[in-house]
Amino acid sequence: MKALIAIDSFKGSITSIEAANRVERGFTHAGIQCEKIAIADGGEGTVDSFLFNRLGGIRKTFKVHDVLNNNVSAPIAWFPSSKTAVIECASASGIQFKDQYSQINSTEFSSVGTGELIKNAVDLGAQTIIVGLGGSGTVDAGLGLISGLGGRFLDNLGHEVAANVQQLSNIQHLDLSHVNLEDVQLIVASDVTSPLTGNSGATQVFGAQKGLSDNQIQVVDQGLKELARVLDPKNQGQEPGDGAAGGMGFALRLLGGKVESGFHLVAENADLESKVQNTDIVITGEGQIDEQSLHGKVPVEVAKLAKKYQKPCIAFVGQQIGTLDNFRAIGLTSIFSIVDQVMSLNQAISQGPELLEQMAERVSWLIK
Repeated sequence: MKALIAIDSFKGSITSIEAANRVERGFTHAGIQCEKIAIADGGEGTVDSFLFNRLGGIRKTFKVHDVLNNNVSAPIAWFPSSKTAVIECASASGIQFKDQYSQINSTEFSSVGTGELIKNAVDLGAQTIIVGLGGSGTVDAGLGLISGLGGRFLDNLGHEVAANVQQLSNIQHLDLSHVNLEDVQLIVASDVTSPLTGNSGATQVFGAQKGLSDNQIQVVDQGLKELARVLDPKNQGQEPGDGAAGGMGFALRLLGGKVESGFHLVAENADLESKVQNTDIVITGEGQIDEQSLHGKVPVEVAKLAKKYQKPCIAFVGQQIGTLDNFRAIGLTSIFSIVDQVMSLNQAISQGPELLEQMAERVSWLIK
């Protein structure tokens, strides 16, 4: 019996790699052979997934600025043989900073650190840069990102304007003369297809999650519409993916970036489809599986591959919301919640690794 483990992280509790290791340890009791893949969709863990799944990579760490311009260390996965760099916006511009700076209005947060990471990748000699957009904490339309690369924003008199949300209506020109991305292929790894503005845009869908009030959501959305009209008169921020990561997708498109599915990039790097074909059972999962998961989240995409090759697929989760029938329809055989007694969310998060391993051991004998 061989199991392929391709399990997403449990946010705040278990990384994808640790989750795979815990399931493997649980399965060892029943003598099940395991093959592990570190999986992600462009968000937190994307750098580590590329390094885990692909030989020849080097983890490099750089000092950049976080959402409030304080110093923070952030990683780049560097593959010198192919001159490819992988970064994730979550490490420098992630939503975790919302809790760290809980007294600060999130409209003041900047994506500058993500731009600095891209610049560091260019300085390494990267010819291909994969930018994972997921887990962001900013809604600045990537203004900070562009400024971190050397870009400048000007008003109608040619005076420089600060690269922040408060200045959206004053920006009339974009100066990229000091941005060096020549001969660089910029790939945007994201599974968010939202436009920059409107009912399905960056602030309307994700603004509340990032700490914006209802009034702020409307004000920022209107400001982003004005920005898009000026900087992107043809498409006006309505291209799929422009709304990813609080509008960083929009900024990266202006810089020549091409959007690709974050999950599919990671899956291709790991040769996931071939490994699904050559296993007996597929194990996936995440912290919470719900109706939103049906729209491209990692466990669902893994389950679709399992269904394609008629492999049973089990998900381990912290919590399941929604009926099993809906998930079975896309390829999940069954779902097991790892929480086995009444406990608080904080307890479940802190005990997550042990709970996952214990559930894997119990299920392993059923599989066997």
